[in-house]
Amino acid sequence: MNTSSIKELIKEEKLVPILRTQSQEAVLPVARSVVDAGCRIIEFTLTIDGIIGEIGKVKSKYPELVIGLGTVLEKKEAEDAINNGVDFIVSPILNYDIVETVKSRDKMIILSGFTPTEIYNAHKAGSDIVKLFPASEMAPTFIKRVKGPFPFLEIFPTGGLDLITAIQFLSYGAIAVGMGNNVFKPELIRNKNYEEIISLLRNANHRIKTMEI
Repeated sequence: MNTSSIKELIKEEKLVPILRTQSQEAVLPVARSVVDAGCRIIEFTLTIDGIIGEIGKVKSKYPELVIGLGTVLEKKEAEDAINNGVDFIVSPILNYDIVETVKSRDKMIILSGFTPTEIYNAHKAGSDIVKLFPASEMAPTFIKRVKGPFPFLEIFPTGGLDLITAIQFLSYGAIAVGMGNNVFKPELIRNKNYEEIISLLRNANHRIKTMEI
């Protein structure tokens, strides 16, 4: 998929499940859980040991799944991820260094900001949408206030969001939200309780799409 198609899919889905775990062996089962729950996007973080190699396996087994890699800080990390099938790259900072590397491969890039200046500068640097991080430290009304003077900004809050706060961010103008441990609960991953993870994902997916608090 090209950048514009991925961007439209993120806006349509509204939920990007984000996996940050110490368990490399959980990567494939979690990817299957995402597919079984009816979600079409997943973001893995670079903090997962060996994740770039695992992404190639996920892409081979679930080619319909749009895969992002987060916590990307260096050009080489972005290059290796793209070579292994990643569809979009996410950095937790306003990272100018990786923009050209990702754009030159016709992949989507998401840079992060926390203040209006950082968010605007991420947009100007070429971020296809801008990640608000850590969103749990900001009131959902922040989105509405920022979009007053900057109506063209497309903001994607992630970081510590529960389901109610995620829906509130969407109601104030976020284009999508990222959720991590509230759908991929560490204890469920440790216990390999993937059926419960599927249930959490289905619930989050339904309530976010229907804006049901």
